[in-house]
Amino acid sequence: MNEYYFNENSATAYKISPISTSYVYGKDKNKPTAILIHTNVKITNFKKEKIRRILSQAYPIDGYDAETAKNNFYANVLAKVLMDAKKITEEEYEAIKEKVERP
Repeated sequence: MNEYYFNENSATAYKISPISTSYVYGKDKNKPTAILIHTNVKITNFKKEKIRRILSQAYPIDGYDAETAKNNFYANVLAKVLMDAKKITEEEYEAIKEKVERP
């Protein structure tokens, strides 16, 4: 399920797709070497600018399991993108989107 955020200071809305986990394999195809955590982010502001980005981070398999890698991704990668944004409902996000996309 998507998550929605709004930063009042920059008047920016964020739509974060569910975070996905993949395993990266090296030369030995039987053993993963890293965990790749990734998500899609859509950013919309009141200047009618839209940005879509894929955020990803690889974590070494010997230092992380899937859950700790996801938690680290939330705490470090997404936290930098969202900064002071507060979590909002999908209905609030759609209302903001409607206001921004109106001609």
